[in-house]
Amino acid sequence: MDKQNKLFKIIILIGFICLVIIIFSQQIDFTRIDLGRHLENGKIVWQNPQVLFQNFYSYTQPSFVFINHHWLSGVIFYLLYSFGGFKLLIIFNILLALANFLLAFNLAKRKSNFYLSSLTALPAIYLLSERVEIRPEIFSYLLIIVIWTLIDNTSRDQNWRRLLWFIPLFIVWVNLHIYFFLGLTLIGLKICAEFISIFIKSAGNFKNRFKTAWPVIKPWVISLGVSLVACLINPNTWRGLLYPLNIFKNYGYEIAENKSIFYLGHLMLNANFLLFKIIFGTLLVSWGLHFLFSRKLRLFDIFISLLFSALALFASRNLALFALVTLILIPTNFAKPYKYLKNIFFDKFPLVKEKLKIYLFGSFILLIVGSGFYFVIDSSSYNSYIKNPLGFSLSNGNADSIKFFETNNLSGPIFNNYDIGSALIFWLFPREKVFVDNRPEAYSNDFFTKTYIPMQNNPAKWQEISQLYKLKTIYFSYTDGTPWAQLFLQQILNNPDWSLVYFDRSTVILLNKKLNDKSVIEKLSLKEKSFRDRLRSLVDNSNLKGKFYLASLAEYANQPLLAEEVYKGILIKYPDYNSALVSLGSLYSNSAQSADLVKSLKYFEAALNNDYKLPAIYNQIGLVDWKLGEYQKAETAWYSALKLERNNTSALYYLNQIKELRSSGKLPLK
Repeated sequence: MDKQNKLFKIIILIGFICLVIIIFSQQIDFTRIDLGRHLENGKIVWQNPQVLFQNFYSYTQPSFVFINHHWLSGVIFYLLYSFGGFKLLIIFNILLALANFLLAFNLAKRKSNFYLSSLTALPAIYLLSERVEIRPEIFSYLLIIVIWTLIDNTSRDQNWRRLLWFIPLFIVWVNLHIYFFLGLTLIGLKICAEFISIFIKSAGNFKNRFKTAWPVIKPWVISLGVSLVACLINPNTWRGLLYPLNIFKNYGYEIAENKSIFYLGHLMLNANFLLFKIIFGTLLVSWGLHFLFSRKLRLFDIFISLLFSALALFASRNLALFALVTLILIPTNFAKPYKYLKNIFFDKFPLVKEKLKIYLFGSFILLIVGSGFYFVIDSSSYNSYIKNPLGFSLSNGNADSIKFFETNNLSGPIFNNYDIGSALIFWLFPREKVFVDNRPEAYSNDFFTKTYIPMQNNPAKWQEISQLYKLKTIYFSYTDGTPWAQLFLQQILNNPDWSLVYFDRSTVILLNKKLNDKSVIEKLSLKEKSFRDRLRSLVDNSNLKGKFYLASLAEYANQPLLAEEVYKGILIKYPDYNSALVSLGSLYSNSAQSADLVKSLKYFEAALNNDYKLPAIYNQIGLVDWKLGEYQKAETAWYSALKLERNNTSALYYLNQIKELRSSGKLPLK
């Protein structure tokens, strides 16, 4: 049986490794992430150290002082890129992800057992899919688990010399990523846990209790102090050490990854949000069972649970980190209840135990294999967990825009959006600088609130700023989902002063007709037929996500029939695909024709019947009903939006308007 158990464990572990590899083997969507800037940092940091201290890449705020807290990650990424391009970067990211998973799994196994850890590992792997991009934070995931393992090992054998590893680890970490503060926090939590535990058990006054606790916590206090000193070894010294406390003081641009799942859940349906709630609920249950079956308080683990749960609840960017932490905590909590059940049931019926183990093993292997097939299928269909096609390169056509830009000798000043800024830094610096890039901390709050966002919302402000900087080219990622970017695209694609000369699955390039050579405009300008032909060609060779982006571009360009064609094409292949149903509903809702408005309601209702319920859908239904003169139905729809989101501003506004109309006698009473 020992050989059989060993074989079972090897097969399960290989299955987990394969799943992690699949999840992290996704093509790079270069125009939407900050990898380009990290690569450029790694390339030029030795040539010009100013990149460590100021906004080096922008022509709008070139002297703005900020702290480059992840410069060393850029050096590592650039070295790998120099040797093996994007393929080697993806492989390196996979290896780090595997290291994170295996270290967490090993710690969980040691604190509980293999099979309990395996049951937690599968959902944790799914949740890891929330953050698979090549980012500096993956180093933090690794170092958090390493620090936790060092603390756990030292607590077991009291080998205090092991804590000397904190010094080189924190010297490296503080230059890799801002989450170094979490490593310091782990040591601080260990001090608190040991102190409180001994303080409670000791007798006498506070002074006597402290004297009893001090010999135990002293090595941990010293290690924390030494680690803090180690963190001073960064280009910005004490400012770099304190930066985690100050980063949000100048952070004038809100980004989705810093929002909670409860906020984002009103805007989108994400499979990982539901999975997080399930894992979080399981964590709470596991603590309840632990307290029921064990008298051991485990304060350190309680503090870790509170810390990383709060981080995940605060910002969706921490969901993957939460997955790794709960992979350790949940099996540990279930260890005592499992041991109790094993003693009273499994050990008394050994034959039943062995048969049950075989059945459970078979079922679990089927789950792992099924998950692998599901991930592969998901990458080319619904993109619930695998957001990009599988592969070891840039996404299809991701670099075509820069080839077009350089082939046609285009130039700036460039106006670009937040998302594509880092890609442009990598492609164009130092020949061209960017208007903005995806570092909120590298620009003043006023820049975002008084320049960047207003110029997209307000045509007059756009005219003012574009003349101020003599903007010659717009290089824009139209996959930007912000309201101001969507409004800007609608306006600029129909602006007679600007000509669309290029678009692909994510990017548009427009030229200022007044500041660019007329012959260039005439040569490159995309006429209506050329636009339609190119878009259809791209749709034919795009995955599902790409088709939606292209359909949205058709809408921005005032081509509703073309957008309708794309959405209906999606529904032919996926008849119940909710995003396509809602997109068609939104498209028809813009019409003034009653027949189209009725169609709009039909598609919205189809999505709602599939349990695709978002406040925005009910808001749109309300507006359509209002256009059709169905005022009572409109009111009901807006109340439905409020049931999902109590503070939904649109629904509250519309309902307040109804209230005012009724009070003035312009609408009948209920």
